Amino acid sequence: MHTNATIDPQGTLATLDIEGKKMQVEILSAPSGVTFVKADPVRYSDDPALPQGQTDQQNPGVSVLTIDLPAGQYSLQVLFSPQWNGMSSSDFVKPSAVPLSSWTVDSHN
Repeated sequence: MHTNATIDPQGTLATLDIEGKKMQVEILSAPSGVTFVKADPVRYSDDPALPQGQTDQQNPGVSVLTIDLPAGQYSLQVLFSPQWNGMSSSDFVKPSAVPLSSWTVDSHN
């Protein structure tokens, strides 16, 4: 995820901060070896090439929050929780895990 926020990755939890406004991002029920990583907003050497004559634009002030995980198949759930003024961690409720095939408007209540 590209963001202008500062990123503080700590295992399966990362904190994003823009001018004192914070958001916690958490990988729920993370498999072993899965962690958040802060990366630079640059093209990797194995990314598809740009069309001829085109160049990447610079991304000053941008960081990328990525998930590093061992090779394999995973079902990941990532929870974004804004840390609003006047609220505590107990005000946030983690949604239940619902298979994609069972999603409805109220399946996560």
